[in-house]
Amino acid sequence: LCFPQKLWKMLESDEFRSIWWSESGKCIAVNEELFQEEVLGRTGPLRVFAMQKMKSFVRQLNLYGFTKIKRDFERSASLPEFLAEEAAAAAHSKILYYYNPNFTREHPHLLQKARRRGGLKRKAPDAPEMDGSP
Repeated sequence: LCFPQKLWKMLESDEFRSIWWSESGKCIAVNEELFQEEVLGRTGPLRVFAMQKMKSFVRQLNLYGFTKIKRDFERSASLPEFLAEEAAAAAHSKILYYYNPNFTREHPHLLQKARRRGGLKRKAPDAPEMDGSP
């Protein structure tokens, strides 16, 4: 299976507590610390991905068109409620949210469009040709 297919399978399984669909099903949520231990720390036949570092997992997400998004918390007007919400937001600080328009819970048929970006080291369109002469 390719990366998006493995990711989809993980999200649809009840086996993992470190990654889940957002409430709307349009984003994925990853508890960074738990994911590192539960998924990336696996070895042998239980290994899910060929990577062991969170940075490599995030790189794969980016290569497949996922973008990191910030969780929007509505703020209350009263100070005690605001402080309580700040504490709740801090508890969520290790939870990362990623979005890809071709990766949503309600539309599994879009998964085939979630393709790895190719040729990231391409020459910029306006870059001059390098021929070795000064």
